[in-house]
Amino acid sequence: MFEKPEDLEKIDNYFFKSPAETAPVNVTEEEYDDYASDDGSEGGGWSFKRLGTPLFKKTRIKLTNYYREREYKRQQELQKKEEALRKKLEMEEAGEEPVVEEKPKEEIKSDENSLELKGEVKEHVSSKEVQLDADNIDFDNETMEMIATGSPVLYFPPQKTTVKADKMIYNHASNKLRAFGHVDVNRNGQHVKGDYLQINMNEENGLMDNISTKAEFLTVTARTSEMDGDKIILYDGKMVSENSYILNLRTRMIGGNNYDKMIIAEKDRSSINDIGVTAVHIDAKDVIVNAKKDHDTITFKDAKINYNDASLFTIPSFTVHTNKKHEFFEANYPEFGSRTKLGMYAGPGFVFDTPLQGGSTLKAIPIINSHKNKIGFGGMLKYQSPTNYTDVGYGTANNAFFLQGRQMFDDNLYLQYGSNSYMDEWFLGHRLAKYNAELIYRNQTIIPSTIGKGLDLRYRQRAGIGYMHNADYNTMREHISANNMGTMRARYMGEVSQTLYKYEDREKLRKFNLALVMQGSAAVYGTGDTQFVGRVGPRVHTQLKYWMQDITFYASAYQDGTPMRRYDAYRYGHGCLYIREALRLNKYITVGWSGNINLTNDSPNGKLFQENMFILAIGPDDFKINLGYDWERRQTYVSFLIAMDTKGSTLNYERMIIKNPDKLSAKDEDEVELKVFDDGQKVAEKPKKMMYAEVVNIEDPNREEL
Repeated sequence: MFEKPEDLEKIDNYFFKSPAETAPVNVTEEEYDDYASDDGSEGGGWSFKRLGTPLFKKTRIKLTNYYREREYKRQQELQKKEEALRKKLEMEEAGEEPVVEEKPKEEIKSDENSLELKGEVKEHVSSKEVQLDADNIDFDNETMEMIATGSPVLYFPPQKTTVKADKMIYNHASNKLRAFGHVDVNRNGQHVKGDYLQINMNEENGLMDNISTKAEFLTVTARTSEMDGDKIILYDGKMVSENSYILNLRTRMIGGNNYDKMIIAEKDRSSINDIGVTAVHIDAKDVIVNAKKDHDTITFKDAKINYNDASLFTIPSFTVHTNKKHEFFEANYPEFGSRTKLGMYAGPGFVFDTPLQGGSTLKAIPIINSHKNKIGFGGMLKYQSPTNYTDVGYGTANNAFFLQGRQMFDDNLYLQYGSNSYMDEWFLGHRLAKYNAELIYRNQTIIPSTIGKGLDLRYRQRAGIGYMHNADYNTMREHISANNMGTMRARYMGEVSQTLYKYEDREKLRKFNLALVMQGSAAVYGTGDTQFVGRVGPRVHTQLKYWMQDITFYASAYQDGTPMRRYDAYRYGHGCLYIREALRLNKYITVGWSGNINLTNDSPNGKLFQENMFILAIGPDDFKINLGYDWERRQTYVSFLIAMDTKGSTLNYERMIIKNPDKLSAKDEDEVELKVFDDGQKVAEKPKKMMYAEVVNIEDPNREEL
């Protein structure tokens, strides 16, 4: 979420990606410095951060917990034996008789209506037990009604729900409860208020008039509501965002410029409010909220989108899908863009929930594609989860197939795979592979203030092993002959960056950072061939007013014996210059450019520019449209950045249906964390905490608890 004005200008340092590819989770400004690459690329997967827990990490933590707990219990048993022996010796020295512990008493028989507890305590269990507290309670024998007045409070222990009202009437014959005047239903701290409440205990349904509830930044009101089993229906209502809340939505980022580093004076910031737009208003006929086991979905039907008094457009039906933790979302909006070999494409999107990986989505997109004046048809699939994204597609215009994806196994371990897609090679750039599957481990270490206060040393490394196949498509127009080569490759890459000087004056909008950077790469192939790259040079970041730039010069030495030159040949030469420029022309327009210049004329294609990208950002800081073009890959990109304040925005609905409200945002995924035991020994760096119990296989969540 954007939490401060400086965040509104953020654009990830993200390589030009296909619009069909899932965007990685955004990194903070500090992480940007850690993870960004000089070539404008994604940085070896550094920015791919998901909130979900990968399967390998879960397994690793559970195994660690098992052995920690076993060792803890062993130490506790040893301590008990040592303590018992010590007491025995003390009593023998004092001439006292040892105390013999009594054996526990025999098991007490119990009937089917009792629950047995340790310590010989029995507690009666009733599935329909309720508690009523009121100043006055009267019973009418003729109507079989119990009437409670004087601040009546009704408590349902199984549901942990409290009902307050001015008056309550319970009919014993019909098993119905009615509450009148200032009704307040409190469940787990969530209040729903109304004028009248009726609950049918037999059919488990209810009715409530003029309801009002508040959840986080939203207030929900409705003329009337019905509760029927696992469904709540609200009629003629409104949702209002009364408090300030930043809505953060962004599509696929285009990269090459690090706008998030730019210092912007408060007086020069811009907002969508500055151009007369104050709030979003939506009028919908139906809103359907469906809480499933692993997903939450929201569907709007016949929704009119309005800014102020102007009607923008009408959506017949729009459904948003997300997992329980709301780590990502997908929706049935159309897709359009371009990819290498596939060409331009466009088509509608249809989203489906899948039970895999803790709530994932699959989007199917039938497309029309165009390549070199040929028109064709095809389709694309987009799969995403908290730890995976996979895109696959095919178009007949050029008989083109592509696959691209990444699966996180642990915090620093992941698998990248693809076919006819640009694969991430960290500071060596994104390279087109016919086939690629590579297991990668990467991490970083920061040694603060190595040569002075604030002058840190950072070491990043990446090790990978996998299978690669040479590209059969010459996208870079290089003087390299084609070969149908595929082989294994093991590669280690490292970078050392030492900050030499830092200066910043936020009032005068000035900034200067100087660092010395050393990078190295060593690869060995299944054919016995090798590739070695080493380079060193200064890196400078500057800002003067609203002109910002990053410049890095590398002097390189390399031995390039790769058998797959179209795929991973070293392209930047013995001397190269990385440049990133950003110029904020005014509050609403920022231009940027990113390139790599080969200064020694020894690239495979003989060209001066090896990377050449342009970005135009239009709009206020909280509602930007970004346009980009990659000259080397000949692709156009469009992305959106929305960070609007929702205060004053409304959603009016004729009917809102909430299915399975108890499951909304429920976390069904196993939560695992390292256990820490207080046994007097340091077994973990985390603060000490008590052991927790893991509850599994609960058959009835509404069963009464003691």
